[in-house]
Amino acid sequence: METPLSTRKRALLAATALLVVIFGGATAFMAVEGWTFWRSFFFTLITVTTVGYHSEGLSIAGERIAAVLLIGGIGTATYAFGVIIRSAVEAQLSWRKRMEDRIDKLHDHYIICGFGRIGRTICDRLTEAGLPFVVIDGEHDAYEDARSRGFLTMRGNATEDDMLIGAGIQRAQGIVCAVNSDSDNIVITLGAREMRPDIPIFARVDEDGATRKIQRAGATHIVSPFRTGAIDIANAIVHPNLSAFLRAADSGDGSFELSEVTIANDSQMIGHTIGEARTSGEERVVIVAIKRCDGSTVIGPVDSEILEPEDVVIIAGSAKDVARVCTLLNSSLKRGSSNGNLKVTTWGPRSPLD
Repeated sequence: METPLSTRKRALLAATALLVVIFGGATAFMAVEGWTFWRSFFFTLITVTTVGYHSEGLSIAGERIAAVLLIGGIGTATYAFGVIIRSAVEAQLSWRKRMEDRIDKLHDHYIICGFGRIGRTICDRLTEAGLPFVVIDGEHDAYEDARSRGFLTMRGNATEDDMLIGAGIQRAQGIVCAVNSDSDNIVITLGAREMRPDIPIFARVDEDGATRKIQRAGATHIVSPFRTGAIDIANAIVHPNLSAFLRAADSGDGSFELSEVTIANDSQMIGHTIGEARTSGEERVVIVAIKRCDGSTVIGPVDSEILEPEDVVIIAGSAKDVARVCTLLNSSLKRGSSNGNLKVTTWGPRSPLD
């Protein structure tokens, strides 16, 4: 199979040959018939393209030149146009093949179905967090928008199983159903749950009646953007100070941050208490909660609470202090330094699916 470089080279040579024929013919008609450049160029062009409006009253010498153009020029033009079109198609296919190869190599990624306003916000947030993902959207404008942002993108209907398989659902860490149709989100959820009974499915719903349906379809996290937005506004009215305090975590200015860190299996803090972690690291942080590996959650853990492998610790404080405690909580026993598997998620600007 030819490389993209050889394809571009062939297209360039074909275009050059066509230009040589056209300008060579125009020059010859100027010399033989005494025409202006434009008249010579135009007649050469209609001859090569076989349009042939009229003979322009050619002399015998001019007719010979036209005959040469008809024999050689038409073949050159046909070949050039064919090569240029073929090169454009091959370039598109080559781009798609590279995209598919990159998607095939993904593991523990997220599949984002729908690249509307919600989908874009989610993708921007995942990009900030350094998490891999694939976008699926059948709309031309949305697809091109995702491509232009450098995202791995597939064009098609996410309700089709083949699209989810192509996006690597068997290797994915989660799937987001964020298309603008509740019925489509339900179908995507059903298909994803059938193929991957264990995968987390984050689903968007607009109509209140769709919530129970999509829950029965197998969604694990269901969010209504309209309801969430309304609750945020209501909280700002009823609890303005608390709402302003929580919005500080969204501002990204480092004054206040909420983060979560998963305790690795080789963390040096396993078996130690929250109090030891706070004293050894940074006393100004607040341990908000611990989610145990068995699914239970300890809200406001006391200093005597013991850390265990795979615990998820939710921390609040300044960005700098939170980062230090997160590093300490996942410091390896063997290396005494930050573990390579450190998994920290920071609350930044919230998406409608937060």
